[in-house]
Amino acid sequence: MCWGVPAVVVEVDENGHTARVDYGDGLLREVIIGIESERVRKGDVVIVHAGVIVSKMTREGVLEQINFLKEVLGEEADEASLVKTYQAVLELAERLSSSY
Repeated sequence: MCWGVPAVVVEVDENGHTARVDYGDGLLREVIIGIESERVRKGDVVIVHAGVIVSKMTREGVLEQINFLKEVLGEEADEASLVKTYQAVLELAERLSSSY
């Protein structure tokens, strides 16, 4: 099974082949932009698999994931690291998008 992880685009390099992303932990990592049909911009929430951006997510999509995880995990959802990751990614994306 493959696992894609949510991240926020913090910076796109000038040639458009790589970007620096934050997985919600404050550390920046360089990844390859693997999608061509969409333009990746600062503040976008993306899914990264094996160091490659494989898709973009909307704000609504992130909220949907958070709600789904809360339904599945019940009372334990507030302490679940994946829920915290999605929430941190969404908050950062909103900060970056509003300052853009």
